[in-house]
Order: sequence, then structure tokens, then C-alpha cells
Amino acid sequence: MEVRRLGRTELQVKRIGFGGMTIPKVSLEQAAATVNRALDLGVNFVDTAMAYGDSQHKIGQVMMSRREECYLSSRSTHMDYEGMKRDIAASLEALNTDYLDLYEPHDVSTQDKYEALLSADGALKALKEAKSEGLIRHIGFTGHNWELIKKLIATDEFEAALITYNLADHLAAESVIPIAAAHDVGLFVMKVFGNGRLLALRPIDEDRHPTIEESLRFALANEHLPLILTGVKSPDEISENVAIAEDRAPLTESELAELRAFGERLGHGYCYGCNYCMPCPEAIDIPGILRLLEQKERMGWDWPQLKTAYRRFERTADDCVDCAQCEEKCPQHLPIRERLKEAERQLGGRRHEHI
Repeated sequence: MEVRRLGRTELQVKRIGFGGMTIPKVSLEQAAATVNRALDLGVNFVDTAMAYGDSQHKIGQVMMSRREECYLSSRSTHMDYEGMKRDIAASLEALNTDYLDLYEPHDVSTQDKYEALLSADGALKALKEAKSEGLIRHIGFTGHNWELIKKLIATDEFEAALITYNLADHLAAESVIPIAAAHDVGLFVMKVFGNGRLLALRPIDEDRHPTIEESLRFALANEHLPLILTGVKSPDEISENVAIAEDRAPLTESELAELRAFGERLGHGYCYGCNYCMPCPEAIDIPGILRLLEQKERMGWDWPQLKTAYRRFERTADDCVDCAQCEEKCPQHLPIRERLKEAERQLGGRRHEHI
């Protein structure tokens, strides 16, 4: 596989990295076999997080004998000094290592988290101390709020940033690339398959889904993204991803244009389930309702169970009062109120009437 420099970390990473979010879903034996296969194939970046269930523990079993074959990355959701300090220690123990190549505050996606992270007693202080003590080599961050991602990069406190990039959701990420380049922050990306959901979706006006190869080649085609994390659960899955990367056949201009156009149709109206629209003042589960609508429209499911599931919501789309707060908070600027009305039309009817 191609090797790239990950910003000013100077880490020399293979283009495909191992994402540890999905291995909590499999046995320890299968998880170990998957990590081992990745290392056997030359994958040299293994990523996990405190929030990923027993992912660190499972990866740590492999690290007992193969730690020096890869860069190792993890992260903590704590934005305070003490919480971050505890989690760094916990990650080191679970991963059976005495240092981590990269550690990140996880999902800095609200102004409150941003301010807490950078405060005098925030998580950044703990990260800097850990770096000076040799417990971590580099400091990065992850997030989904594009404006905060740009602000964090501009602080020059972080050497790498993990962001979302895929066929249906790439334009915002591409707006970050010039800022990252100016500050020499290494961008690595997640959710190229949308946690698997994109592979099951289709544009409303087209009767086909994206393929694994299309999704991965699209991300690999972006020369400004040195590292693509893929969440895998089996040796065969990581083998397939590595084979696509090793093929190295570049997309032609016409192929890339076709995939971009397909992605735009796929992403139109697509809810990524980020929950930034929540909480709703009327207690409507907006992501839950939109997910049901997408299952009907994008996956072609027209089962009676969808309508049954819709009616189980305590508050349905019919309870929307058009306050528009959700649309103001949505990073994709989706027409949420219009989509809720469409859910009411297609999934049908109120569960109860107000008395």
C-alpha cells in the first residue's frame, strides 16, 4: 500500500487503517484474527477509543506480541483534566502498551466541549502532560461540527484530526482541507461506509446502492487524506479493503465525476444520525423517525413493521410545531420539517389524539 505522512505528526501511515469501532460486535477470537490479518497485510495504524466497548481490550490482546508493528491511537470523551488523565492511563493498560502514538479528545462537537477542552483545567492540559511524560507521542482530536473543527485546527494545539468523509457527506470535509494544510494538521477519515448504512441506501431516484469498492476508491482518490480508517469485523473484510487500496488504479476524471454526482443524489436529504438536532422542544425523536423513512425510501423496505414502529413513538412528526430549531442545528442543513411531514404521510397516522 501507499505510504503517506500524517501531517506534522510525521507518522508514515499506510492509506488503509484499522478502525476498532465494530469489533465489540464479535468474539475475542474473531477480533484477534481480524487485527492479526490487518497487520499481516501491512496495515500499520490501529485506531480505537474508550467509548468503543471492549475494543481496546480485544486489540490489546494482539498488542502483547505485535505492538511494534503499528501506530496505535485511542481517545477519551472527557474534556476535563482529571477525566482525560484517567482515561489515558486506562487506555494504556487495556492496550497493553506503555505509550500511544496518538491520543484525542473524542467528538468535540459542541461549544461547551470546545471551551472545556481548552480551559485552564481542561483535557488539553492532561494531554500535554502525557506527551511530555512520553505516554503519548502526538495529540489529535475528533469531531463532527465543521465550524469547531476549523477553530480547533487554527489553535495549532493539535497535530491530527479525525473527520467524516464519504460519498454522501464530503463537501464540508473538503472545505477543511485548505485550513488543515495551512496548519500542517494530518487529516484522517472515518465512516467511509457510513457505519455500513450507506451501503444499504440508494438515491430516491435511482435503483442501486453504493458498493464497498466505490465508497473506498472515492475516499482514496482524495490526495489530501493520507489515512482512511475502515471499521471491520472479520479477516475477509480487512483483506478486501486492503486489496482495493493496493490495486492503486486511479479513478479517471469521468469516474470521479460520476461518483460525485451519485454521492450528491445519495446524500440529498440523508440523515447521518449525528443527533445535533436534538433535543427537540416537542420531544420528537427526529433521527429515529427519519431513519424509518429512509428504510422505506432508500432501502426499499415497505414492511408493515415500519408503520408499527412509527406509531410506537410517543411523539410523532404530527406533533411538530414548525419551530425550526432542528434545522438551525443540523450540520447538513436538511429540510427536517419537510422530511417529518413526509414521514407522517408515508408511515401514517397519529398514535393518539390530544385531549
